Parts: sequence; structure tokens; C-alpha cells
Amino acid sequence: MRFRELENQIRALPAFNLNDVRKLDPRFHRQQFSYWLSKEFIKPLAGGYYILANQQVDERYLFTLANIIYQPSYISLESALAYYQVIPESVLDVTSVSSRKTIQFQSLWGRFSYRSIKPLYMFGYVVVEPGQKGKCKIARLEKAVLDYLYLNPRIDSIADFEGLRWNQDPLRGLGKNELFSKYLAIFDNKALESRVAQLMAYIHA
Repeated sequence: MRFRELENQIRALPAFNLNDVRKLDPRFHRQQFSYWLSKEFIKPLAGGYYILANQQVDERYLFTLANIIYQPSYISLESALAYYQVIPESVLDVTSVSSRKTIQFQSLWGRFSYRSIKPLYMFGYVVVEPGQKGKCKIARLEKAVLDYLYLNPRIDSIADFEGLRWNQDPLRGLGKNELFSKYLAIFDNKALESRVAQLMAYIHA
């Protein structure tokens, strides 16, 4: 297979791996992949995935790629909180949660980080189109907050929340938010409930 043939057929995919190429050409040899890499026709992503070298990559596109690299997963924690403007500054890593083990992948565009949660807690996300080809799963604001508090037990006082410097405005409605209460009940975790109470105190201080 010539590279231009691959490029024309693979362009619609956000990312691709060797199996995707072999579906197009069962006789394809891995050595050809290495040659394309050496010529910088394609670039390695992470987790055995690649993208076309001329592909424009921005933060939202990285969200789509994060979903693909490690499945099942969805964007949450710092990346989702920045998306909802709770965290004022940009986040270097693309952060996700997954029902698989905690893991990190380093790439040319930064690090993809995945924190492990129970399969029972893999809910509370929506599918959005981040602006380029492909879609991505990202936690709702309510779930991103709970994921963060669940996975960061050291955050347990108003002073801790002040240290995080979270923007309070997007969070002010959580206290009367039925979806937030429903999600918290599913966790059924007293320690998490205590941290949420401290968050409410911080928001309304």
C-alpha cells in the first residue's frame, strides 16, 4: 500500500493503529509502518495509535484521542474541570478516568493520564463534538467534581479548597442540583459526602 492510499482512506479516523491499516490491506507489513514513521508521514500518539503528520492537534482534539487510546474511559478530573472553567488556568495533562488500572502515556503533545475507578462509577458523562473529527466522552460538571473529590481524599477542609483556587461561580448551583445529589448517592461513600460538605462550605463562604 502506498502512503497516499492510506492517507485517503484513513483520514476520517481521529487516530489509527496497525490493525486499522491491515483491515484496508491484509498483506500490509509492519516494516512499511516503520518507514512511514522514519519519513515522518505519520506520528506516534500513544498506546499503539498514530495520527497523520499533517493533522492539526489542539486541546479538544486531544480529548477525542484520550478516549481512543485507553478504553473504556472518559475525560474528567482536572481536564473536565478546566473545560467547565472551574480551574482558571490551563491543564498540562489530559486527565481521564477508567474502569481499568491507573496508567499514563507520554506523547509528543503531552501526557495522557488515567485514574482507575470502580466500574459502578463509570457514569455521568456526555458525548460532545470538540471541534475536529470525532467525538469525545466528557464528565458532566457534577460528575467531574465528584470524581475529583473521590480520587483526592486529602482534600477535606475549606482551607484545602482555598488552596485549589477553584472558581466558585460554576459550582454555586451544586447544592440544589438534583443530578449532583443523585450521583453522590450512587457513590454511597461517607468520606466523599464529608468532602462534599466541605466543598459546599467553601462555595458559600
